[in-house]
Amino acid sequence: MQRALDWLYRNRWPLVIVLGAFLVRLHWNLLVHPLGDYVSSDMKGYVSRADQMIDKFGAPNEYHAFFPYGTHFILALIKYLFGKDNFTAIGVAYALMGTGMVAYAYRIAARISPRKWVPPLLGTLLVFYYPLISLGGYTLSEIPFGVFMMASMFYLVRLVQEGRSRDAWLTGVTAALATACRPQILLSIALFGLIWLVWRKALPNVRWRHLVFAGIPLIAVLGFSAARMHHHTGRLGLVSENGKFNQLFGRCHNKKATATPTEPGRGKIRFGPPPLIQLEKRAKTAPRSWVQLEPALGPELDYRGYIADADALDALMAKCIRKTGILGQIKYGIVNMLLLAGYNTPWPDSGREMWRPRAIWWQGLYTSIVTLPVVLGLVTLFMRRTIASYGLIAMHVLALMITAAIYFGDTRLRAPYDPLLLLLALEVYVIAGTWLWRRGKTLWERRRARRA
Repeated sequence: MQRALDWLYRNRWPLVIVLGAFLVRLHWNLLVHPLGDYVSSDMKGYVSRADQMIDKFGAPNEYHAFFPYGTHFILALIKYLFGKDNFTAIGVAYALMGTGMVAYAYRIAARISPRKWVPPLLGTLLVFYYPLISLGGYTLSEIPFGVFMMASMFYLVRLVQEGRSRDAWLTGVTAALATACRPQILLSIALFGLIWLVWRKALPNVRWRHLVFAGIPLIAVLGFSAARMHHHTGRLGLVSENGKFNQLFGRCHNKKATATPTEPGRGKIRFGPPPLIQLEKRAKTAPRSWVQLEPALGPELDYRGYIADADALDALMAKCIRKTGILGQIKYGIVNMLLLAGYNTPWPDSGREMWRPRAIWWQGLYTSIVTLPVVLGLVTLFMRRTIASYGLIAMHVLALMITAAIYFGDTRLRAPYDPLLLLLALEVYVIAGTWLWRRGKTLWERRRARRA
C-alpha cells in the first residue's frame, strides 16, 4: 500500500495532467464539438474511405491511394469494432490520442529539460491548448499522426540517452505508424541519419544496430504501402499519390487547381489549400506586404488528366519555374515557411464563424510568442552539447520548414509538432532570461562599485 502511495505521489504531476487532458478532450469531442456533427470536406473524405474499406474490403479503389491511408485505417477499425455510425467511439478514440500527445510531451520534457518545473508547466499548457483540442474534434489526420510522431520522438530521446535496443524498435514502429498517417516524418528520419553521421561522438549510445532495428518496421510499412499503392492503382509509389499535387501549389502559388479526367469513371476534382486561399486576400488587406500569393500562372490552374497525373503536374510546375525564375521560387519557399507561423488561420475553424475568433486568437498568440524562440532554437542543431536533447526537437523544426518550402506552409500542418515547439520555446526563454539576469546583475554590481 505504501509503495502505491509513494508511486502516486512521485507521479502526481503526470497523472493529474494526463487525466486533465483526457477529460478536457472528452468533453470537447462528445459535448461541445461532437465529431459526427462536422463530417464534411476532408473529414467526410476520411470517413467515406473508412466506410468503403469496411463495405468492400480489399477492393481496388484508385482514389484511396491519393491520400495517406493511416487515418482512415484507424477510423475503419473503430467503426468495425463499435459500429459504422458510432461517432461517440471515434470521439473517445481521438480524445485518447490527443491525451497521448500530452503524455509523451511531458515525458520528453522530463528527459530533455534540466529544470524540474518545465514538464509540469508544459503539460499544463497542453491540457488547455486550443489548437490541438480543436483538431481533435475533427476526423482528420493531425491527431493520429501527432501521437505516433510524439511517441517516436520520446523513444528516440530515450534511445539516445540509454542506448537500449528495445527503444530502437519502438522508435521504428511508432515512426512507421506516423508515416502511414502523414509521410512527412520521413524527412525527419533522414535528417536524424545525417545528424548521426555528423555527430556520432555526441551520440555514443546510438549504434549501427540500433539504426537497423529502427529501420526494419519502417521498411516493412513502406513495403506494405508500395504493395497497397500498386493494388489500388497499378502504379509504383509509396504511401500516397498526393505529394506531387501538393507540390504544384508550392511551385506555382495558385490558390486552386482543377483536374478534368480524360478517361471514363474518373470525376472532375477541384481543390485549393486553405492557407493559400487566405493568402490571396492579402492583396487587398495588406497590399504593401512582402508576403503575398503572387501566382506564377494565375490563381486557378486547370489540367487534363487524373488528379495525380505526374506528367500533367510536372508540365505545369516547369512552366511556373520558368515564369518566376530561381529568385521567384526562393521567395515562394520563404513565404511557404512563414505560413507555418502565421498569415493564415487553421482550417477547419477558419471556415466556421463560431470557432474562428478563438482560432485567430490562439494563432496570434503562437505567432507573437513562440515563433522567434523556436527559430533561435535551431542553433541547437549545430552545438555538440545540445544535439542529443534540444537538437532533436530542432531536427523536426528543420524538417517541417523544408517540407513547407517544397509544398506549402500551413498552421495546421505545424500543429502536431506544437508540443515540441512549445518545449523548445520555453527552454529558449529560460536560457535567454537567465543570461539577461546574470548580465544585468553583473552590470548593476559594476555600477554600484564605481559609485562606491
